[in-house]
Amino acid sequence: MALRLLFLLLIISSCDSNILPKQKGFFAPDFTFPNYKILEYCNHSFKLNNASKIIAKPDCNYEIEYDELNAKIYVSSIIADNNFDLISKKFDEKVFNNSEFADQILTSEYSNQYKDVFSRVYFFVGDAPSNIQFFITDSMQNFLSASLLFDSKPNYDSLLPYIHYIRNDIKKIIESFDWSNK
Repeated sequence: MALRLLFLLLIISSCDSNILPKQKGFFAPDFTFPNYKILEYCNHSFKLNNASKIIAKPDCNYEIEYDELNAKIYVSSIIADNNFDLISKKFDEKVFNNSEFADQILTSEYSNQYKDVFSRVYFFVGDAPSNIQFFITDSMQNFLSASLLFDSKPNYDSLLPYIHYIRNDIKKIIESFDWSNK
């Protein structure tokens, strides 16, 4: 009888405890400190993170691949032949189409008149397909268009550490960029 009473007492007291479900955990990425090397490709050069690699495509187009981050920067090289306004308009359309899914768009500009390097970077806050798009030009005949894409479902909160890491690499690419065959 005493055993039954003790068992009943344990059941009643255990029903009063507050058990909270375990929250979802997210993978905390461990990034290595970036080391850069100078890469010469077609008619330009820039500093590239050693953690990435170049995949060459036809007509001076290429991809900068980050294997460990499941990300790629797709770079398209365009020779402007008296159609610089048209190329710029097409890039703006691409940015506009991508902005449909973004909550906010932040822009940043860079110019180095001594090296004829002019750039604008668009950062998309939200679940946009491409989180960063940018172009680099000499304002005369060369125009590089680039987009950062991840090989995963767009989830801005989860991708944010990776976006920041690659954003720093993009900044390094733009600041070290040089039109070598001018």
